Amino acid sequence: MATKIPAKKATPKVKKSVNRAASSQRFEAAKLDPLFVVLDAIAWMDSPTAAEIAQFASIDPRTAGKLLKNAAQLGLVDSVGKGYVLQLPYPYKGSQDQKQAVVKEALVRLPLLTSVRQFMLLGDKVEVALRKAATLAGIVPFNASDLNPLLEWAQSIGALKPNLIAEDLLDDAEAKKEERHQSEKGKRIAFLSHSSADKPFVRQLAADLTAAGIDVWLDEQRIRIGDSIPEAIAQGLAESDYFLIAISHNSINSPWVKKELNNALVTEVQRRNVHILPLKLDDTDMPPIISDKLYADFSHSYKAGIDKLLADLRKDV
Repeated sequence: MATKIPAKKATPKVKKSVNRAASSQRFEAAKLDPLFVVLDAIAWMDSPTAAEIAQFASIDPRTAGKLLKNAAQLGLVDSVGKGYVLQLPYPYKGSQDQKQAVVKEALVRLPLLTSVRQFMLLGDKVEVALRKAATLAGIVPFNASDLNPLLEWAQSIGALKPNLIAEDLLDDAEAKKEERHQSEKGKRIAFLSHSSADKPFVRQLAADLTAAGIDVWLDEQRIRIGDSIPEAIAQGLAESDYFLIAISHNSINSPWVKKELNNALVTEVQRRNVHILPLKLDDTDMPPIISDKLYADFSHSYKAGIDKLLADLRKDV
């Protein structure tokens, strides 16, 4: 008769404790002004590395690293491979006010600072509002010194006023555009949307437009899951008179043109009183949504294209 082996007692499972204090965030202490030369470098170059950005901007590599980390947390830039790209349109040779407007909007839209302003509206002092906002954002444990540099940037640029919302910034930009139309009737600002593969063309075009007295906002056609393209480009549109979109073999197959050049975007451009002016870089057909627009043709001659474009940009707006 076989010996019966007693059943092995089940070992009680030990419930592992979950550490909820794993989420943290640190904003690097750095001056705001050098950020603009960092953004200049990324706007002009093709996915530059941190070392290239530091050299282009003539700043210390460690400072460049801190600024890039902060800019990424604000959604101003993103890393692609070993390099960096802009996530928002940027006025490369624009005024300091225009450049600050880009950073101010990013700060105003930052969820953490949105919560800070809400608690300030409810009567909390900024230090208390920051602690509560950090808790809501899952930043536990809270260390004020990690986030105080963010507050300093926001305060220095006017992005921490309790009742401020992003729409206020866009209204202000449109009001300034109307004032410019009255005081500087010949001044034009152009929003240039392009594929990163067309960067050599865009650099030359931006240089020629700037030399002709036209300010240029540079925007690479990049989308991320959940992005609202009209929202992402709203500040640049509110400042601009013309929406220039470079159409080429490179851009026509990009996700931006395939998915985001649609009625919603065209409606938003026109709502901002911005004129759409396509740029034809090669023999690619125009997307249907803008096929009825007059365009500047660069496909056979750059000189003919730039002459036509400058003539169109100097028309009354």
